[in-house]
Amino acid sequence: MNARVIATIVIWVILAAVLSITLTSTTGAIAQAQSGAAVFGMVLVLTIAATLSTLAIWTAGQGHPQEVQLAKAKRNPRARVERLIESLDDDEVYELEALLLRREDDSQNHTQGS
Repeated sequence: MNARVIATIVIWVILAAVLSITLTSTTGAIAQAQSGAAVFGMVLVLTIAATLSTLAIWTAGQGHPQEVQLAKAKRNPRARVERLIESLDDDEVYELEALLLRREDDSQNHTQGS
């Protein structure tokens, strides 16, 4: 089961437990309340708190789709290299090619010389 679903269930089960215990208790603030408005106010405040908590759980970590794709791309080494090469100008690309060719030649010379 998804962690968000589990967290949502936990929040609302706890809210139901708190409300049922508070509303059926013979002692405490609700038992001493003088009007239904006080009881309604407390229920409303707790329900709003549970709703905001649920909203926070479901919207957390949801960046803009472009940001999410960029974050995923950063984890892929091949994509990182592609982005780096795309960011180079023509002179830098030629320098990189020359460097790679030199390394390849050095590597071949080293293996042939052994």
